[in-house]
Amino acid sequence: MGRDAKRAKQARRDKRRREADGRDAGIPPFPEAEIERIWHAWNRAIDSGLMEDGAETKYHFTPDGKVLSVAVGRSGQVLANGERLTPSVAERLRREMPFLAPMVTFYENNQAAGRGLEGAPGDGVFPLPGYAPGPGPAPALDTDALEEARQATGALVRAGKVAEGVGAMVIPSQCGVLVAVGGRDGELYVNGHALTEAWAGRLRADLPDVASDVTRLQAVRAEWLDSPPADRTLDLAQCCTDPNCLGAH
Repeated sequence: MGRDAKRAKQARRDKRRREADGRDAGIPPFPEAEIERIWHAWNRAIDSGLMEDGAETKYHFTPDGKVLSVAVGRSGQVLANGERLTPSVAERLRREMPFLAPMVTFYENNQAAGRGLEGAPGDGVFPLPGYAPGPGPAPALDTDALEEARQATGALVRAGKVAEGVGAMVIPSQCGVLVAVGGRDGELYVNGHALTEAWAGRLRADLPDVASDVTRLQAVRAEWLDSPPADRTLDLAQCCTDPNCLGAH
């Protein structure tokens, strides 16, 4: 896979995360043109010998469509948007992207300490204050719906698709409940079924108040399916930070 194709795949994954988390609300569309411009800058940095082809890059977005992308060059120096992160470049980036000025300073300090990208947020959107919606109150748990979902999950266990003691996400709805588990085959199951487009549509229709959770789980499944098959028995519980989730973490 070429270097542009790899970055495009990474960008699509992060776009799915933002859409699934609801963090795109009120934010302009994904800045395709700016991303493409930065990819060309990285290609020039590779061609000039500043960085290795395939080096890890991290990128952060602002509400006004600006992008900060960083990597570590061959010499160990931090690069930002294809340039060495010199003091003058850092000052210019802070002027151009005031929302991300603290991130520029973070990478500048890391460079001074020889830490590269260590401790930086993961690839994708940097959570800017005021743009991530807070969770609403969890509805009362429908115990009958929970029992039905558990029985459906039990059928998957008996079929060998899901392990005993699987780590589940349990998200209550005004109309029922979502019980999501990872399968031994790398599949993501919700209420007893693989989370295909058709099943996701059915869940959104039946449980409209947790439609965004269904979309978020679809994004997780898409990431899983992009990777080689793996036992996902504990993945959901280990990564879940949903304050409305009633699963055991």
